[in-house]
Amino acid sequence: MSSIVIDLQNEITSSECDVVKILRRAHVIAVKLGLKEFDQWISYELNGYPNQDTCPEYRKVRGVLKAFNPYQGWIPTLIPDAELENAICEKRVPNSISEIITLCKNAENGLISEFSGEQLELFNRMFDSPLPMRYALHISGASVMDIVEKVRFSTAFTFIYSVRKGTKAAEMPQIPYEIKQNRIKRLIARQNEITEEISKDYVGNVYEILVEGMQEKKNGYVVGRTESGRLVSAKGDESMIGEFKNVKITAVKNAQLLGEIL
Repeated sequence: MSSIVIDLQNEITSSECDVVKILRRAHVIAVKLGLKEFDQWISYELNGYPNQDTCPEYRKVRGVLKAFNPYQGWIPTLIPDAELENAICEKRVPNSISEIITLCKNAENGLISEFSGEQLELFNRMFDSPLPMRYALHISGASVMDIVEKVRFSTAFTFIYSVRKGTKAAEMPQIPYEIKQNRIKRLIARQNEITEEISKDYVGNVYEILVEGMQEKKNGYVVGRTESGRLVSAKGDESMIGEFKNVKITAVKNAQLLGEIL
């Protein structure tokens, strides 16, 4: 019988995979391996952080404060004080990583972050507006996508957003499919580069893995996970399943590490 990890791998490759279900099962695996700190980070990245204060430094983005003019549209503001400008224009993004990717793919002209009524009142006084104005922080999609670059996942399961009836997102303006497809291709290409860069650092090193099952379509090989969750394939047999083994990594193949059991 396949282990929960093998089942997860099969589900990921299915054309009808449920992303939410996959993420929940991945969380279960991390819990089973007892990787508490790593699992906490995974949970925050997949589900979102509680607030901006708990977000890591790499989730900081910078935008441009703009005011909405009914005749000219959004126009940039001028903030004379540099320290105040940083306080207003820099913010940390607590959204889940999947939500960030979806927002970037669907926000053709960048993202708009609204302010509270109290903050809008403060801006009106600061700019001495004769009439109440609407202010918002405009953030480029590239700036937010940089979070994905900084997180540097060893792998990422990405998908093109499709409309789900009854959701708020379905009521929002949708961009052409061709643009979505182009963006996800660029994202996957960069993620593959990052995966290869990270994987090369494993070659020549020895890691302890938990052998979880036999590798499908490759007789005489077992698969297991390192403490950080990386998938490793090595020669072995069924008697090793459930045991911890030291493995020297000899090569990489896509997101998988290849090794020899010592």
